[in-house]
Amino acid sequence: MAIANLAVKPWFFPRPFDWRCAMARLNKIWFRRDTRWWMVTLAGRKIRLAAGKSNRKLAEQKFHEIKVVHSHTSQSSAARVADIIDRFLSWSKIHRSAETNRNHVWYGQKFSEYIGYLAAIEVRPHHVTTWVDAHQWGQTTQRNARRSIFRAFSWAVEEGLLQSNPIKGMRCPGALVRQRAMTDAEFRSILKGSKRDFKILMYVLRATGCRPKEARLLTWHQVYEDRWVLPDHKTAHKTRKPRIIYLIAPVRRLMALLRSEADDDQLAGLNVFLNSRGQQWTVNAMRLRMTRLKRRLKLADDLCPYLARHAFGTAAVINGVDPLTVATLLGHTSLEMVSKVYVHLAGERQHLSQAAERAAKSLADSRPRPTVPGSIA
Repeated sequence: MAIANLAVKPWFFPRPFDWRCAMARLNKIWFRRDTRWWMVTLAGRKIRLAAGKSNRKLAEQKFHEIKVVHSHTSQSSAARVADIIDRFLSWSKIHRSAETNRNHVWYGQKFSEYIGYLAAIEVRPHHVTTWVDAHQWGQTTQRNARRSIFRAFSWAVEEGLLQSNPIKGMRCPGALVRQRAMTDAEFRSILKGSKRDFKILMYVLRATGCRPKEARLLTWHQVYEDRWVLPDHKTAHKTRKPRIIYLIAPVRRLMALLRSEADDDQLAGLNVFLNSRGQQWTVNAMRLRMTRLKRRLKLADDLCPYLARHAFGTAAVINGVDPLTVATLLGHTSLEMVSKVYVHLAGERQHLSQAAERAAKSLADSRPRPTVPGSIA
């Protein structure tokens, strides 16, 4: 009689439980105390359902609508707005910068909460207009919201998820152009009234003409002796080249000073410009700091850090730098932006007055002279 191989367990022996074979846990709504919103987690994403603990029934109803939406795949003819937005955000997270993706997520989730249940092919520009008007946003935010939603549907067409963009032809408000530069008096007031961290940041913006975002995100491995080299910048997808920001002598000395003050961990790749807490500057932190300065120093309401960049471009033109070089220094790919945005000569009365004098110089010898009464002309 053969002896059974006891090294092999019979089929009826209990096996260790494999969690991969377990049934997926049913999604349930839950209340988030810090934000006081009913939430649900779907596909790893936390979705807001309803505000207020007393609105549980409303949250359950919203959850049911979302489950119906998720039951459709975005490739089907019954694809809903939420399906398209969800797929677009997954693509944006991989193929777009963190800041661009953050904007797509913010507008996309709000639009999905508003009309996510509607079939994508049934969306019309009117739906977007109603959604935007309900938030009472400013012109710039309205423009960004419309462009973000339009981009999502255009992407769906590019990927073959939709045959055509259902909101094609939707009008979008123009971008607000800052019509002035920071004056020298305003710049001196900011430097005089600021703490060291913000003073350094504002000085760099004015002395280099860089964008506030470029300064905020600058890391030490991007800093060279006489320049900054930024591989990831606003126009990188157009130029396919890094952005070079050239440093004047005072900025080079400032960089050497900050490098000497930085510790080894910071030099390993952290940001160059830090706030008083040793943390990276954020958009909101810069905005709040400037708001407090304007209130305390009684400066103009429209003053913002970006106007320091405008002052750099304006000063370059006034001092005779050719437009093509100005565009290169500012990181633009065409001369159009220089002429439309950065050359704020309308407020430079002295410059225009001198230009008028030069233009009329050839008339000096041919101008009529006043005649003396009684003389023969």
